Amino acid sequence: MFDFPRAIPEERGCGDREPGGVYVESGLSPYGSPLEHFLFDPPLPLPAGVDLVNKPQLWQRVDPETQESVLDSETGRPVYDLLIHIGAEHYEYAPDYIAETRHMGASQRLNPNLDLALLTRRSRMLLAHPKAIIVPWRDLTPPDWCFKRLPRHDLASYALLGLDAATVEGRVGPCIFKLWDVLPREEATEVFEQEGERPVCVRKIGSTLYEYRPTGEEVTEWEPGFILGLPITGFALIQYADGTVNEKAKAKVLAGMAQNEDMALPFYETDR
Repeated sequence: MFDFPRAIPEERGCGDREPGGVYVESGLSPYGSPLEHFLFDPPLPLPAGVDLVNKPQLWQRVDPETQESVLDSETGRPVYDLLIHIGAEHYEYAPDYIAETRHMGASQRLNPNLDLALLTRRSRMLLAHPKAIIVPWRDLTPPDWCFKRLPRHDLASYALLGLDAATVEGRVGPCIFKLWDVLPREEATEVFEQEGERPVCVRKIGSTLYEYRPTGEEVTEWEPGFILGLPITGFALIQYADGTVNEKAKAKVLAGMAQNEDMALPFYETDR
């Protein structure tokens, strides 16, 4: 099996990977794009009636303008994406998952009953979090910086335009980078005070540490939404103690490789 980007199998917010599990990955690569490229900014609302809690779903991609199915230019078949819910019981805030993904790549367990052969190199995993969209975002200050460099998303862009974000009409948002600002100081593992500036807070999720600088603004009303749209780099089949894997899942992955040929997603077997 040829080499391809893989996720790092260290402890995550949701724990370690389980024997017999099949995990879809978006692995890390020194040749890949920065994670900001894959963030949805603003976060995208979930389609009406879609329930993803503990139910990853295959979703046929459609053109947003024509509503027609998007076909793979190589195979002529419809392109399917994977919709996945990120549980707040493991990642209470969306930045928890984003920070972990930046550090280790994405690794999400799938139900082996899904038709994994429908996923190809054109597919993406779209990751939703229950606290993705700040409902009263217009009542908050914009973040200092939008790292996707979107105009009117941050205080820096308003300053360049010579505008006061507090009084301007037609604000654009909500900017996804505001999610770091509203993390409570009390959720930090460590807090470093800075005279005249907001404190630097460090939060720990699994084996990932990340920084944030809270503004002290409180959010009590949220909506779920998609925060990340990641390329799928392959599957990981986690071995049982005897070295075997979930044969049902493996058969579906192999069927996908035979069916999709050059556009097939690779897989590997591992003990963790």
